[in-house]
Amino acid sequence: MRKYLYILVYAFFIISSLIAESKNFYFQNDLITSHDSCNVLIYFGGDVTFANHFENYVKDNYEYSFKKLGWFSQADISMINLENPLTDRGTAVEKQYNFRAIPAYSKILKLAGIDIVTIANNHIYDYSEQGLFDTISHLDSSGIKHVGAGKNLYDARLPVIFDIKGIKIGFLAYYGLRKHSDSYPAQPNSPGTALRKLEFIEEDIRILKKSVDFIIINFHWGLEKENYPGEDQIEFAHKVIDYGADLIIGHHPHVLQGIELYKGKIIAYSLGNFIFGGNSRKTYQTIILGTELKTRGINSYSIKIIPVQVDYWQPYKLNDVDSLKIIKELKDYSSFFKQSIF
Repeated sequence: MRKYLYILVYAFFIISSLIAESKNFYFQNDLITSHDSCNVLIYFGGDVTFANHFENYVKDNYEYSFKKLGWFSQADISMINLENPLTDRGTAVEKQYNFRAIPAYSKILKLAGIDIVTIANNHIYDYSEQGLFDTISHLDSSGIKHVGAGKNLYDARLPVIFDIKGIKIGFLAYYGLRKHSDSYPAQPNSPGTALRKLEFIEEDIRILKKSVDFIIINFHWGLEKENYPGEDQIEFAHKVIDYGADLIIGHHPHVLQGIELYKGKIIAYSLGNFIFGGNSRKTYQTIILGTELKTRGINSYSIKIIPVQVDYWQPYKLNDVDSLKIIKELKDYSSFFKQSIF
């Protein structure tokens, strides 16, 4: 497929009160969770941890978490950042916080319709290589793709490719700049995550572009609790777009950050927490980012921002009025950039 990317960036909301505030958005009832069936719809959620407080509350109710989010599984592809190993084995590495979730919780991902997870993050190695290997095994058994970590550096850098409706979509994921107490980078002969090194990323994108039409990069990066990315992240992201990435999805700060528009491409620096059971916080607001890839006419993509409320680790789509606050916050965070989706 010849690739002429003219990015038509718009967000769909049912918040009619925002119409007068911005002409950059288009509003219509039901567009949040519907799309042209000829196009490819991808949903992205942020950090997911099924450990600690989540396990104590949810126990073995595998259908609980996504019970009010049935439309999430209707996407052609849905993706989250899985920030815990799925294991009951392994030795905890020495660090401040160690997470792990029972292997049976892979059923939650499957029932939710999640197709792919990034495991390039600072908790996937919390229970050493045994925990990482168990996670990969349980994901494989459940038919859930994974990217960003593996038994060696080659495996950690391998892309995942989906071929849907005539579009080939490639996924890559990276975490960490060096080894430290929260980072266990893969080496040629040892397991871990794919380091966020420009030389790796440039090479991986160059190779991947030969076989796909659209490239999505996941970065686990930034400072926790900060609503704005660092200048180094922005410069890094711009270089990755220059290398040929079409969309960048970020996570790790546990809060939302702005969404930049750079050379017609989207950089979502942090999607915040999605279902995060690693701490006792029971209620918060966040977003799901929808991306719709056009399959006919001009090859382009649009984004949909879907505000959600999470109560006791169960997300649901917010109503019109309550969504307004999140949209205004996201607009403020995005004003930090030279150009944003707003």
